[in-house]
Amino acid sequence: MKPILRLLLFILPLYAATACGDGDPSESTPQPEAVTLVSSQPATGATNVDLSTKTITLTYSAEVNFASGVQADFNGQSVALTSFAKSTATPNVMTFTIPAPLELGQSYTLSIPEGFFTSKASGDNVPAHSVTFSTKEKTNVDPSSIATSLITPSPSKEAKALYEYLLSIYGQKILSSTIANVNWNLDEADMVNAATGKYPAIATFDYIHSYTLYDDASRNPYKGGWRINYDDISQFAQWWEDGGIVSGCWHWNVPNKQADKYGQDAYTCTPGSGEKNSDGQMTTLFRPKNIFVDGSWEKQIADQDLELIASLLKKFQEANIPVIWRPLHEASGNATMGGTAWFWWGIDGAETYVKLWRYMFDYFKSQGINNLIWVWTTQTGYGYDPSKGILYDTDWYPGDEYVDIIGRDEYTKTTEESVAEFDAIRASFPNKMITLSECGDVAKLSDQFNAGAIWSWAMPWYDYDADNTAHSLDNHQYANTAWWTDAMNCNHVVSRDLLPNLK
Repeated sequence: MKPILRLLLFILPLYAATACGDGDPSESTPQPEAVTLVSSQPATGATNVDLSTKTITLTYSAEVNFASGVQADFNGQSVALTSFAKSTATPNVMTFTIPAPLELGQSYTLSIPEGFFTSKASGDNVPAHSVTFSTKEKTNVDPSSIATSLITPSPSKEAKALYEYLLSIYGQKILSSTIANVNWNLDEADMVNAATGKYPAIATFDYIHSYTLYDDASRNPYKGGWRINYDDISQFAQWWEDGGIVSGCWHWNVPNKQADKYGQDAYTCTPGSGEKNSDGQMTTLFRPKNIFVDGSWEKQIADQDLELIASLLKKFQEANIPVIWRPLHEASGNATMGGTAWFWWGIDGAETYVKLWRYMFDYFKSQGINNLIWVWTTQTGYGYDPSKGILYDTDWYPGDEYVDIIGRDEYTKTTEESVAEFDAIRASFPNKMITLSECGDVAKLSDQFNAGAIWSWAMPWYDYDADNTAHSLDNHQYANTAWWTDAMNCNHVVSRDLLPNLK
């Protein structure tokens, strides 16, 4: 055989083997593609992200494994692998737990460096990537849109000064507040001070047992042993002298029927015979619409009650003490949500209620009372229709010329729910300050403020077990030590010692 032919026979098999892929393995086995982030929730670049968002979901092009020795970053805070969890159903999905509640008007970035995750298939590092999003902008409270003067003609200089102070800090601070245990004391304020070392800025009383001052045939005094001397305002005068703000409310008791002595009086009852119904609930024959009927027994009761309360409020006026006044609260009850009112002053509907509010206002005005700041309470669930931009119970509103401040009573509400209600009220009453006039088991004030619920003040309801000698703020049913400690340590919450001289 010729040498050239012999050489060709040797080379051709080698060429064929190479051509068939028996050579470089990289040309026969496809290499895994680099793993990348496909999508996220919230998506990167998202805006108006809800504050209730607790996690960021990361979806990768293939399954990734955890690495070690490298830390990710969330808005300047280092986060370890323990902040991430792999989905068992879809192993290419990772869930990151956001370490703290989101705040309004903030941008957030989750930065994951190269090598934090690795490809399960190849072991290669996943390249660096990030997710950036922002929450909705904080609605700034503009005090310039709020009414600058009180509705009371020629208000006392102290009431005027107090209102001007409330207006000056509105949208920047939340005043702390407590209410008397039942009626006429500073027990709750003292309990807060014992636990936190600070007194709340506002102390509230309730004229709930004012009827005990009557001593005649129709009104039996000292119901149930209560002997409250509402003529003695010394403890609240001292509170004012010590730099605190005074507020008052009135659970207005009326007889269930004309013949009753005060043993059957109530403020929470439904229309009926004046006796208990089949459900064991007390009903009433007292109808607020009859207050405006000359000669009616309801008018007689209402007029003598208003005369009494006016005389008691004058004692504060004579002592140059302004009073934040919140009567006839929560009037609509559930009436706007398919239910009924739960206080007698709401059982005849919105029109009668508005008439009663104005009746009280005009009577106090005729008596020369000029030291009150009037607070009306909007009520019922969320009661907000975003498509209309109004609250459901605006028909119950007495009118701008009869109300200084709008209140809201909230129980068992999250931060997000409180913000929604605050925004709803502001949308309906843009020219009035908004306050959390009563609350219980709600989110911390620091969280509410940061999220945009910047109430003028916040007042947890009193604990019904507070008269127990073993009781403390630790087991308070509406606002415990942790809640109050947060409040008193928040830069945006005002305690009594931080109030200016309002005299």
